[in-house]
Amino acid sequence: MNIAVALLRLIHIFSGVFWAGSIFALARFIEPAAAATVPESNKFMQRLMNGGFTLALTIAGPLTVLAGLTLYWNDSAGLQIGWITTPTGLGFTVGALGGLTALGIGLLVTRPAAVGMADLGKEIQGGSKPPTPEQMSKLKGFQEKLSQATLWTAIALVITVAAMATARYW
Repeated sequence: MNIAVALLRLIHIFSGVFWAGSIFALARFIEPAAAATVPESNKFMQRLMNGGFTLALTIAGPLTVLAGLTLYWNDSAGLQIGWITTPTGLGFTVGALGGLTALGIGLLVTRPAAVGMADLGKEIQGGSKPPTPEQMSKLKGFQEKLSQATLWTAIALVITVAAMATARYW
């Protein structure tokens, strides 16, 4: 057994389970519950986004993708088209594309919106008066952007998980 491959698989699977599971929980349960209980949920969501959860997601996504790309490189013997075009290769390729899409959404849309929302939340909390209509409008914009990004990330990760889970059986 190749210990490096085994370690990469463990990293890929455990970080992928955390990443996908967290996104699924956010998209299906946490965000809808928070949206239904505004303004009470604002503090909870701000704490969630400012805590270690966001950092863990920021690490889990890239870690999953990097380990996966290394495994893909290894399985494909350096991107040999003969392997890539096999049913298993195609399954892993679909999964990889889904994972890369999810990571791209996370890095290019979710992360900047979460940082902007956190900064705005600190600004609002730092003031001695209620938020202005402009601040509330910005907050709502960030929330909508995050909600949409989470939904699209979840869709990409559903494709990824389904493809990866079944690729060896195509």
